[in-house]
Amino acid sequence: MLPLSTLSLYVALLSPAAAGVLASPHLPIKLPILPAQGHRSSPSLTSRSSNGNGFIRASVHATHGAPKLRRRQEDEGLKNQNLGTTYTIDIDIGTPPQTVTLILDTGSPDLWVNPQCETSGQEKYCKSFRQFDYTKSKTIQDLGAADILRYGKGNVTIEYVTDDVIIGSAKIKSQILGIGFESIDIPLGILGLSPSVSADGTSPYPYLLDSMASQGIISSRAFSLDLRSIDNPSGAIIFGGVDLGKFSGSLAKLPMLDPSQTPAGVDRYWIVLSGVGMTYPDGEEVESEEIGVPVFLDSGGTLSRLPETIFQAIGDSFPGSQYDPESGFYIVDCSVAEQAGSVDFIFGSSGSAKKIRVPYGDFIWEVQTGVCVVGVLPTDDEPVFGDSFLRAAYVVFDQDNRNLHLAQAANCGEQIVEIGSGQDAVPSSTGKCKDGSAGATKTAGGGGLDVTATRAPTRTAGGSGPAVTNSDFGPGPAGTRVSTGGIGLPTGTGGSGGGGSGDGNGNDHDDSAASGLDVGVTAAAVLAGLNMLIVWLL
Repeated sequence: MLPLSTLSLYVALLSPAAAGVLASPHLPIKLPILPAQGHRSSPSLTSRSSNGNGFIRASVHATHGAPKLRRRQEDEGLKNQNLGTTYTIDIDIGTPPQTVTLILDTGSPDLWVNPQCETSGQEKYCKSFRQFDYTKSKTIQDLGAADILRYGKGNVTIEYVTDDVIIGSAKIKSQILGIGFESIDIPLGILGLSPSVSADGTSPYPYLLDSMASQGIISSRAFSLDLRSIDNPSGAIIFGGVDLGKFSGSLAKLPMLDPSQTPAGVDRYWIVLSGVGMTYPDGEEVESEEIGVPVFLDSGGTLSRLPETIFQAIGDSFPGSQYDPESGFYIVDCSVAEQAGSVDFIFGSSGSAKKIRVPYGDFIWEVQTGVCVVGVLPTDDEPVFGDSFLRAAYVVFDQDNRNLHLAQAANCGEQIVEIGSGQDAVPSSTGKCKDGSAGATKTAGGGGLDVTATRAPTRTAGGSGPAVTNSDFGPGPAGTRVSTGGIGLPTGTGGSGGGGSGDGNGNDHDDSAASGLDVGVTAAAVLAGLNMLIVWLL
């Protein structure tokens, strides 16, 4: 296996000329949600954005029937897929603006566009979305740098540029983003919202959330995410705001773990899972003893991945479930999704614990027509809550104060309040929705559900299992980038100022519109070759 340090050396040898691709008041943001079947043309947007007291609203939409992509919501424009693994958002890039559909990902920090559809694993689906034509943007600028970004599934070779990005009614000027030239197993570009995943915790450049705060679009680096249930076509992400009409009960503040406290030592949205429970259709409720499992929240992942013993306890507790050794899933009858039970996850100490109940219907994944599995797989490396958990939770991600705020997702209208700045930026609010968990009868105390002992499956499936492939999943969390130490970006790029080759007075000229593409193709080709080499060696 060729170590990444060796690959980094190759990238360091690229000259700036070879690396270039081209010639040279605090408002929360919310976007509406519209059904999308995967269009090459822009979806027709109604009420794409609107202004309110302290917030900017934009849309989120749900993608139905696409090959296994699922994502929650985003006051900006997320897509909810009934048979999928990815939630998506529409944003505009360039001048004039071009609408692109991207995976909304809290497991990675980078923004990039234009995956290679032929190697995406979902070519037809990938080609149903338009790509960003950088040759038509008057404000695009070359940064003379390239890189390879690796994810839990797939990777991409990108060239770094700056251009204007529009989310809702807010314009982020000269945002650094990547143009994809070679990618594997990723059907859509990605809008990353995680902290930096670099080994030393520093950001190689201002990410989107950084730029939104530094340009005064939002007061602090915070956003709330409401993916909604599978049956609900709408969802939203609100940059700089919280919607009190989208959750019940109070928001529980949970500290993000320091990277030194996490399994891989990487900074993500890590919190501590302190308990697991099941609520059965007849109202019986059981819980585990208190545990302390680090787990991070990743909207870019379809499924949740939990330690082996928790995976076994949950899977074996579903009515009629059968473990399938071939696929590694617990298979259930799809009718179970219509039953009233839930998988319950507990956070915080016993005196102030927050329980998030995930209905069966949100935790079950229909991998083929009429074939359903429990939406969790085992891992003892980096436990993660993906969309199968996030559909039931309302989450506020506060990077500045390193806190996550969790509540039970609901929907009883809309009342958005601004996230301010400082230590108490996220308001200590109670949702306007009624608690829908009344009626459960807890008949077994802590310890009624054993999540610490390895167990043999009660029932094992016979015959061949469901045909679930690697391409059925979202990209998962970001792993590494090939180049390190600032990726060679010029100082002073991103975060402020306008893009393009304007005259400084707001007048843009055409001379920067990707006229130097051929100059940068050399670097792209070199890194694309390294990208393929990585795939082959790993």
